[in-house]
Amino acid sequence: MNKETTCCFTGPRRPRLPMEGSELSAEIAALKTNIRSAVIDAYDEGFRFFMDGMADGFDLFAAEIVIELKKEFSDLSLVAVLPYSGAINRHSAALVKRMEKVLANSDAVISLSENYVPGCEHSRNKYMVDNSSRIIGYYNGLSGGTAHCWNYACENKLETVNLYESV
Repeated sequence: MNKETTCCFTGPRRPRLPMEGSELSAEIAALKTNIRSAVIDAYDEGFRFFMDGMADGFDLFAAEIVIELKKEFSDLSLVAVLPYSGAINRHSAALVKRMEKVLANSDAVISLSENYVPGCEHSRNKYMVDNSSRIIGYYNGLSGGTAHCWNYACENKLETVNLYESV
């Protein structure tokens, strides 16, 4: 994996997505279509590695789409980046199962810390940006982790693809 062919994702958790991230909504269906298109565009431009922070919402949608696209593009790789080892276990049983499936289908899983420590999610975002040359996101201008990641990516001159206006 090298920075020039690596892309990362950032976006809000479900409550800050349209229709609170309901996968039954037309808005989320459109967002998923746009994520898929952005990944294919990146692939066509030479990107092969996609780093995903594994948060429930935009990140999870993006990871599942990369896994789906790996069936078409055998040299596509998903790298799941966890802020700490047990990060997925704080969710409902159904969501943990869904996230475990993503981790099982990832080409690599990186845990940046053994346990939760304050600021670990920012450290995860920084790690992804520092090791990527493009970011695909859903940045709506609100403060929070997505804003921190997006702004850090802009400060570090990553190519940006913002899907916010596309939904």
